[in-house]
Amino acid sequence: MNLILPDIHERWPFTVIHSQWEAAVSAESIAWIESLCILSGPRLKQFRAANFGALASIVYYHFTDPRHYRVACDLVNLLFVFDDLSDQLSVQDARTVAATSMDALRNWETPRAAGEHPVGEMHRSFSERLHLISSADVLEEFTVNYNKYLRAVIAEAEDRDRQAVRSSLESYLALRRETGAVTCCFNLLLIPYGIPPHILWDSRIMHLEILGLDLVCVGNDILSFNVEHARGDTHNAVIVVMHERGLSSQDAMDFMGVWYREKVEEFCTAMRDLPPCGSVCVRDQVKMYVTGIANWVTGNYEWSLRSGRYFPAGEDPLGSGWVVPLLESKFNRTKVQLHTL
Repeated sequence: MNLILPDIHERWPFTVIHSQWEAAVSAESIAWIESLCILSGPRLKQFRAANFGALASIVYYHFTDPRHYRVACDLVNLLFVFDDLSDQLSVQDARTVAATSMDALRNWETPRAAGEHPVGEMHRSFSERLHLISSADVLEEFTVNYNKYLRAVIAEAEDRDRQAVRSSLESYLALRRETGAVTCCFNLLLIPYGIPPHILWDSRIMHLEILGLDLVCVGNDILSFNVEHARGDTHNAVIVVMHERGLSSQDAMDFMGVWYREKVEEFCTAMRDLPPCGSVCVRDQVKMYVTGIANWVTGNYEWSLRSGRYFPAGEDPLGSGWVVPLLESKFNRTKVQLHTL
């Protein structure tokens, strides 16, 4: 049986541009991750093959300072390492690892205890570099949002332990916007700029940020669905819609494809409705920031297609008319619990 994926970027107007620092800085960031000895064997091999530096290169290509780009590249690598680690954890273990990570992020000047899980040093050393280049406003927002991310990781572990599926797309998105840590990634887009807080809190900017979050998260869910459904995952928008509406995998995929294209149109409209900025300099910075959000949508899509994480190497679904073999699923609908809020 085959699955037809929607061509979600058929009308996406933003092009792919890569950072000038990709090759050199990505190698430094990978060496940092490997020095922590969190990954080994097949998992380390998968990490290298996934080439997260290619994603960072697209989404942060506008960074002209290599120190800024290094921190951004480190965050992308850190998040994927942490995501793969936390996906295997029980609720209790997820709470422990989350507490260690948050403590290390906040207390970056304090050496980590001997024998602690290396996730602590990963967060401490990242935070040290982040503090060297970021304003107080960026640091505060990042820390608040990273704490939200860690709490969401625990909530996802609770759902996983109970084989629970969120009862509606709306309730799922409320959690998904946090579990991807994309808001933290948006925070780093602001490192080179000095945009006044009242502009960033303008409803038009906040609306555009939510649209960007949803496009990144759901775009990933659509392109990763086949792999995630096959291994029995429940944290995916397509799976949620299957259960919420009683749809087949194909019908749920079609539904999310339409949903995504509508959000693309809404996002493009929102890009043309920016708040007054008071000066040409600030307006240019705001334009660069919202373009950075668009770059995250572009980069997520391009990386998801070509990293080998969701599609076999050399089997780009564009070349097959978006038709892919539907993988056999370990998912058991009879054991699923609906998570109601």
